[in-house]
Amino acid sequence: MKLINRIMDLTAYEWIKENTVSVNFENWNGGRVCNLIPNGYTHYCKIMNSTFYRDQSIKDEKLFWSQFHLLDHEIEIDLGEGITLKELATKYNISYDKKISSKAIERKLGGCPRYLIYPDEGRINLDVLKEMTKVMAPFTKNETCYFFYHILKLIGRIPEVEVENGHLYAGQLSDIFTIYNKGEMDGLASPTYWWPEDRSWCMSTDYDLDFTIFGGSKQIYDALMSNDKLECIEVDLETRVDNF
Repeated sequence: MKLINRIMDLTAYEWIKENTVSVNFENWNGGRVCNLIPNGYTHYCKIMNSTFYRDQSIKDEKLFWSQFHLLDHEIEIDLGEGITLKELATKYNISYDKKISSKAIERKLGGCPRYLIYPDEGRINLDVLKEMTKVMAPFTKNETCYFFYHILKLIGRIPEVEVENGHLYAGQLSDIFTIYNKGEMDGLASPTYWWPEDRSWCMSTDYDLDFTIFGGSKQIYDALMSNDKLECIEVDLETRVDNF
């Protein structure tokens, strides 16, 4: 069985930088899908890194996290049921469209409800990752896949001298689980980018977003959107992804 390998030469990653739109910070008008994932695919969607979860120990749904931190006791979480962003949008009468994000709840309510445990930023929940790879497997088969970790995802997870300009690994699609658990603390978790050698699809999990962006064909897009264990939302290259 071929083991996953770290590739010191980052050439295989260069196509992503060449096919994404650079952010113009002098005339910044928001972060968009086109800034994070290669342009040129026919279909794009964002996939929530996990559901939200209810903290069963919190009965007052009007209490905000900002208020809770002012109280003089430790934070203890009793993790309960999962809640989708769509369910929350319905509950709080928020438009569920391409621009929907976790921040929409905070903007609508004036704060983040303490009873909600939000999806992790930059890290796909392991159960969600299993569903994603299950969908991608028939389209990828035994093709070599690449997994790239941006420097900001490595700091604190591996020895600082090894961070360099990022890490690139190559292996089979299933090897994503090997590197997910590799490293210090709680492992390297989700790659910043992962894609097959033929570049027929690409996933981007930015370090400060709680969703992953997919680019690929309509066939793969349809397979993701129809998976009832994934919360997928259609986006396009101009869809805003920043918090504003």
